[in-house]
Amino acid sequence: MEVKHLPVETQFAYGIGRIRVIEKRLLDKGKFDRMIDSKTPGEALKILVEAGYDESATDITAKAHEYEKLLREEQKKLYRLLRELTDESKVFDIFLLNNDYHNIKVILKSEFLGMEDNTNLLESVSIPATNLKMMIRERDFEQLSFYMKEAIEECIDTFNRTRDPQQIDLILDRAYFKHVVELANNLEISFIKELLKITVDLTNIKTFLRLKKLNMPVGFLQKNLMPGGKIDNNIFIRNMDLPLESFVETMKGSAYENICKKGIDSFINTGSIAVFEKLADDYLIAFAKKVKYKTFGIEPLIGYLLAKENELKNVRIVMVGKINNISADIIRERLRETYV
Repeated sequence: MEVKHLPVETQFAYGIGRIRVIEKRLLDKGKFDRMIDSKTPGEALKILVEAGYDESATDITAKAHEYEKLLREEQKKLYRLLRELTDESKVFDIFLLNNDYHNIKVILKSEFLGMEDNTNLLESVSIPATNLKMMIRERDFEQLSFYMKEAIEECIDTFNRTRDPQQIDLILDRAYFKHVVELANNLEISFIKELLKITVDLTNIKTFLRLKKLNMPVGFLQKNLMPGGKIDNNIFIRNMDLPLESFVETMKGSAYENICKKGIDSFINTGSIAVFEKLADDYLIAFAKKVKYKTFGIEPLIGYLLAKENELKNVRIVMVGKINNISADIIRERLRETYV
């Protein structure tokens, strides 16, 4: 009997139908306002439980300071759902890779500094943390990708020469972006390729601002710019020794004109990159919303993934604010745009 495969454009139709229902549970501005206006962190957390976070929770107040565990469980649920809806599609491994590289950083720093750190290891990954830890400790990289293997070996060599653990982040960030850009190109999904180009551009702008503030040399910037963006890296290099207003002028007419103007104006006035980071996150959510109502394809599922990750970031902002008695106005200023 001949097996008939669904056309590519319709194979995610069931998943899209499910997501249309599930995305109604995403936290909207009204729920975040309730969280921000709640009197205690425990009351804020209770709103999350009512929305479906950790439905087994009993003593909400006692768990308020353990919100990170709740967020990690929610992230695990997210990836389980997406794998179920896409029949174990490898597409979402691209998004899990960021967590894999995070775990590599934690494992290497723990080894180099002689401090065991299991609390910061993430579970929503493509390689289980216990397996990754064993591979690194035994220097057995056969099962790792070329990019991971090369980056880990460079980290080990660099730390042995410099004793500088900060270099680990820079080396692994470069490897991560090279890795995901290659995976995206192989998948031939234009939405993902465009998303990664935007992510690279926004990351490079942030790197440019941070290094400019530290008066780092052009060569250091050149080494730390990520590949695969739409902005030519030479634009950053040419502007390194020029006033920031020159870079803002360069971005006029580009897709990033607005966020560069507002974000860099704030950076010039305050020395903080926080406003730019918020605007960058909002830009990515606006991009995700463009595919929210597509009828076919995997794009709406990826949009939901970005929306949920953005929601988790907002929950973290609110909970940190409530626990540290930060004013409601400041918390609202830091909050990212919601998907719903």
